[in-house]
Amino acid sequence: MTLILVVGTEAGTGATTVATGLAQRFTSVGQNVRVERLSDGSDVDRAEEDAKTFGSLETGSGCGKPLRVEELSSPDGTLILEAPIGTDGISMARELGAKLVLVKPSEGAGVDAIDSSAVSLKIETRSRNVGSGLLPEDRILAAPRVSELIEASDADVLSRSEQGEMALCEHIVVGAISHDAADSYFERFPRSAVVTRNGRVDLAIAAIAAGATCLILSGGGEPSPYILDRAAASRDTTLMVTSGDTPSTVHAIEGTFGTSPFSGEAKIMRTGELMQDTVPEDVLERLLV
Repeated sequence: MTLILVVGTEAGTGATTVATGLAQRFTSVGQNVRVERLSDGSDVDRAEEDAKTFGSLETGSGCGKPLRVEELSSPDGTLILEAPIGTDGISMARELGAKLVLVKPSEGAGVDAIDSSAVSLKIETRSRNVGSGLLPEDRILAAPRVSELIEASDADVLSRSEQGEMALCEHIVVGAISHDAADSYFERFPRSAVVTRNGRVDLAIAAIAAGATCLILSGGGEPSPYILDRAAASRDTTLMVTSGDTPSTVHAIEGTFGTSPFSGEAKIMRTGELMQDTVPEDVLERLLV
């Protein structure tokens, strides 16, 4: 049996991402893995969301709800635990007899004061480099869901795509005045959130035709029936309208990038790909010893 405790140095550092990636790495070498989210009652909402993500994994799925330390059962194989933010990782790892994996952002506070001998692996997230112990900054991992854009822009949803509010948006694209054909302009940016002024029917229809993940019409008001009809027929684009102007709407939603909770199949798959370099074979073997 191997017990791994994943602790982030601060909120949003990527501990859930790392725990998910470790589960995939252990599974790739034939380990029987389970991932669970611990909670001490201090971060209930985030813990519940993380636990649901772990419960949805095809490999290493957990019970789907946060657990307290006293609720843990002895695993048959490898058990990966994500600790609440603020946890004294060294003390908890000693208490559980676990190997400590410490997660910190590349631009975050240092961890020099922590006894390195007590840490089995340090992983730096949002790194500009690729390599052992480095999880690079990645557009898919940073992408917010449509639901977060709706909340940030205080928009009203007029129609939903097939993926709905769980769809990821990797780009913000402004429907600017340009001599380029609008269709080809929007097609350059897959999985995009297009923001354009309500009333620009040509740009709105072009964004929908290009398969924009969501279309945010700024300035309020009732959209043209042509836009409503095209959006209703689209399987790819969620249409919404907000009262703010285009600059304020862009400003409101740009803060969701890089702060969105880790969830969804696209992020899970991307994490598995990136962790191949972050946790190479020799590091993986040391964690299993």
